[in-house]
Amino acid sequence: MSEHTLILSETTYQALLEVAQTQGLTPEGWILSQLEQPQPEAEPLSEKIGDLIGAIDSQMEPHHQVQTTYFGEQIATKLSKQGFS
Repeated sequence: MSEHTLILSETTYQALLEVAQTQGLTPEGWILSQLEQPQPEAEPLSEKIGDLIGAIDSQMEPHHQVQTTYFGEQIATKLSKQGFS
């Protein structure tokens, strides 16, 4: 079996050494233990966003009360001057 060298910054190596020692492993053993862990299967996107998909009925009256603000009034005034109402 051949051996390979990884170049790590001192900070990264010290962090690796610390976490490995707390688990009673060498840095090499800790890296190997991380690679051997089963990777969770990726959940299909359709399942992740399933609860977010729906329809909006734009003909229904909103259940919330619209509160006018100075900013909103300024935009409405500008749009009405441009012919939008």
